[in-house]
Amino acid sequence: MFAHRYRYGFVVLIAAYSYVNTLYVEALEYYRIPLAGWEVLALFAFMVTAIWEGNRLFERQVPNLQAWLKRLTGREVHPLLLMLAGSVVLTFLAVAGPTLLLGRYQLGYAWPQMVMPLKLALTLGFRINLFLNTLNAIFFFLRQQREAQIEAERFKKISVQAQYQTLKNQVNPHFLFNNLNVLSTLVYKDPEAASEFIEELAKVYRYVLQNFEKELVELRTEMEFIKSYAYLLEKRFGHSIRIETDVPERFQPYYIVPVALQMLIENAIKHNVSSRSKPLHIRIYVDDTQQLVVQNNLQPKPEKETSTNIGLENISKRYEFVSKQRIAIQRDPEFFTIRMPLLQLSVA
Repeated sequence: MFAHRYRYGFVVLIAAYSYVNTLYVEALEYYRIPLAGWEVLALFAFMVTAIWEGNRLFERQVPNLQAWLKRLTGREVHPLLLMLAGSVVLTFLAVAGPTLLLGRYQLGYAWPQMVMPLKLALTLGFRINLFLNTLNAIFFFLRQQREAQIEAERFKKISVQAQYQTLKNQVNPHFLFNNLNVLSTLVYKDPEAASEFIEELAKVYRYVLQNFEKELVELRTEMEFIKSYAYLLEKRFGHSIRIETDVPERFQPYYIVPVALQMLIENAIKHNVSSRSKPLHIRIYVDDTQQLVVQNNLQPKPEKETSTNIGLENISKRYEFVSKQRIAIQRDPEFFTIRMPLLQLSVA
C-alpha cells in the first residue's frame, strides 16, 4: 500500500484532515501553544510524509529482515508484525525530531515546556501510523486473497489440461484401436486371457473416470491402476516393455496427484525405442529419501515426436499447488528419472 502511485495525494489529505481536526478541538489554544496556522500545517505535512515514506522504505527491507530472523530464531515472523514494530520506531523519530526542533528554536521552549507539545504530537503521529498500518494490513490480506484466487484458477486450468490429456490418451483412436486389436487376437487364441484383458481395460477406464478430477489420490489406489495399465501395455508390446514396481506396504497410505504415473509411463514410451532386443525398462520404486521414483533406460527415438510440453510441467505444477513441492527431473546418459514427493494428509 505504501508504494501506491497516489500516495502523495493521500499524504496531503491526511495532513489536511489532521490540521482541521486540531483546529476543531482547539488543542493549540487549550494547551497555549503559540504556533501560526501555517506552521502547524507544515508540521503535519512533514510528519505524515515522513511516516508514510519511512514505512514505504522499511517495507522493502521486511523480506530481508524476515529471512534474517528466521535464520536467527528458526521461526518465521509475520511481515505485518515486523511492519508495525518498525513503523513505531519510525513514527517516533519522524514526530519527535521536528517537534523538538520547532519547540526549541521557533518557540524558545525549555525542556519542561516541550513535554506537552511532544505528547500531543506523538499521540497524533501514532494514530496516523496505526491508521496507515491498518489500511496496509487490509491491502495485504486482500492481495493474498486475490493471489490465492489467481493460483486456484491457474491450478484449475492445469487440472483441466491434465484431465483432458488423460482422457484423450485413454479414448483416442490409437489407444482404442491398439487395445481392441490385442483383444481380437486374444479372443481367438485364449478366451480366458481375453476375459481378463477386458476386465483390466474396464479397471483403467473406471479409475480415470472416478479419480481424474481429484487433487490427490492414495498411492495404493494409483498403484492398483498402474497394475492394470501395465497389464494392457505388456499384452500389447509383449517383451519389448517391462514395468517393474517396488513400493513397500508402509508407503501405500501416502498420496500423490492422480494419473501422474500413467502420464510418466506414456512419456517414456513416447520418447524411447522399445523392442524385444532392446526392451524399454520402466521402474517405479521408493528411494532412500522416501520419494516415489519413475525411471526408464534411455533409448531415444531417432525422430522425436512432437511434444505438447504438458506432461511433466503439469504434474510439477499440480504438486506445487497442493504441497508447495515440485518434482525432480534427472537425465544422464543411461537413465531418465523423475522423483515425486509422497504426501501425507494431516489429520485434524
